[in-house]
Amino acid sequence: MAVCENNGINIAFSMNKGSTWSAAKKIVTNTNNIPNCAPDLIQMADGTIVVGYNPRPSQPYTEDRRFGIRCKRSTDNGRTWSKEIFVNDASYTFDNGCWEPSFLELPSGELQLYFADEGPYITSGEQQISMCRSFDGGKTWTAAQKVSFRAGSRDGMPSAIILQDGKTIALAFEDNGWSGIDNFIPTIATCPLETNWIDYWAKANSRYRWKAVDYSYCPRRRGGAPYLRKLPWGETIMSHQGENGNGVDLSKVQMWVYVGNEKAKSFKAMSEPFGSDNSLWNSLAVIDTGTVVAVGGMSGRVDMIKGRALRQLSAPYGHPKVDGRQTRNEGYFIGDATQMILGHSANKVRFTADFAYDEDSLYFISRVSDVTQYPLSSADGDGVTLFLDTRYASDEYPVTGMHSLFFMLSGDIDTSEGSTEKRSWVSNELTGVRSVVKTAKRVYTIEAAIPWKALGYDKAPEGHLMRANIMMHDNRTGGNEVIYSMLPDARRNASWTWMDFALLKKPSASGIRTGNFDKDVTITINGNTVHVGRNVVKAEIFSSAGVKVREYHTGTFTRPAGKGLFIARLTLTDGSIIKRKLIMN
Repeated sequence: MAVCENNGINIAFSMNKGSTWSAAKKIVTNTNNIPNCAPDLIQMADGTIVVGYNPRPSQPYTEDRRFGIRCKRSTDNGRTWSKEIFVNDASYTFDNGCWEPSFLELPSGELQLYFADEGPYITSGEQQISMCRSFDGGKTWTAAQKVSFRAGSRDGMPSAIILQDGKTIALAFEDNGWSGIDNFIPTIATCPLETNWIDYWAKANSRYRWKAVDYSYCPRRRGGAPYLRKLPWGETIMSHQGENGNGVDLSKVQMWVYVGNEKAKSFKAMSEPFGSDNSLWNSLAVIDTGTVVAVGGMSGRVDMIKGRALRQLSAPYGHPKVDGRQTRNEGYFIGDATQMILGHSANKVRFTADFAYDEDSLYFISRVSDVTQYPLSSADGDGVTLFLDTRYASDEYPVTGMHSLFFMLSGDIDTSEGSTEKRSWVSNELTGVRSVVKTAKRVYTIEAAIPWKALGYDKAPEGHLMRANIMMHDNRTGGNEVIYSMLPDARRNASWTWMDFALLKKPSASGIRTGNFDKDVTITINGNTVHVGRNVVKAEIFSSAGVKVREYHTGTFTRPAGKGLFIARLTLTDGSIIKRKLIMN
């Protein structure tokens, strides 16, 4: 589902995870010179869809037309909709309105609607985050209460989730009161679920309120409008609109996305989904087993793009033909060889990469979208460098077991290895390494085979954890100036900043992957809560008759209703699937 404003509030549906969409259906019509804006939506556990929106009267203002929050409900998957439901009203002028509704459903079934609220501060220009509650699926709402406020500032644009612990509400919002920032930046505040904002709100100096982004890793991009979601394994993901990195022109902002930990702290792994200088009022959704959908407003239209939040790079067993062609289903981790999708608008270049392996070699492929191609046979030329830490040294400097392979657009290959003695790269020659380059007007593809023997192994190191990093070289003028792009947060010489990299187990002759994946997987049941002792991307619960009764995308979930025998089918982050019996008393 997706909802947006366009002369009212429109909703559309996709039955194929966003590949195609139904025609937009208008569910709210603007009347009485009152545009309805900034919608958000939620589908509750019982299937009820609730859409919230923000009436914003146009001038000339009149006291009978107020800025407010309203919602509509559907109990038949969007076919029909209720009449408009009142949630909150502020004043009737733009300076004292309320804004930007956002939903959260609690495990109890309580539905919360958060919004930015100027209503209590009609003479000061301040703003707080307020919240209303519904205990009947959005039919009726309580009066608004304060949940976040900084005196003299404007907390705004809230977005809330329940953290992986199942015990904490995390609220993201924009805050323009941080010292030395002089603008909005994303901020997080938390509240125990047991407290549930009762006689509690996030004060400016609270230890439970912090800057969301780790600026020791990420360049600071001032701007607000955060949107917070949770990945299936518990890490958090957040977007906001901020400076485009090409100056301080805040009239042009773009969408930035970060990954945080399970406590909604230390957001980094900064990426830019659209590469646009004007992506506004953005949002995120997490679907399937961790696919992240980014949605942005682009010059009067709404665009979406899918990405993946990877915890580890993987190479499946396969036999790709090294021909420089991105051929579907020839053995790479993703069918179209796009395990990694990298690049951003600072360099206007996107590139993908993927891996496979067999008994003899590691295979690597990268496709680069580049309109200024310079195939120079030197370090200044276009191309892609693959960094490998085959011994998992995880060091600050290049040491023994670390390799650098620069695959040039010219077809040349430059290789180096780490030296523990020198703590630097030393040029070497890796025997048997080969690559093929295919070029087109705006794209080139590099595909390579790297023999395991060249990397110091007699055979493929299955079960051996490594690290990897990818760096794209972009020469735009033919001179000696090169722009580099790498994995988020990675440093070219420090393998401790690279991503974990592993070979997936070779399938048996039957096509079933071998290996004891589930020896340490335990499931505990505590009251109404089921907890799996491993990182899970999907948990499917079946009755003893084989009927699927529930599906979750987290390792902690509510026990199925009823008593007796149930079967849990668990998909782990390494792709393996296990089954466990659940006895419900």
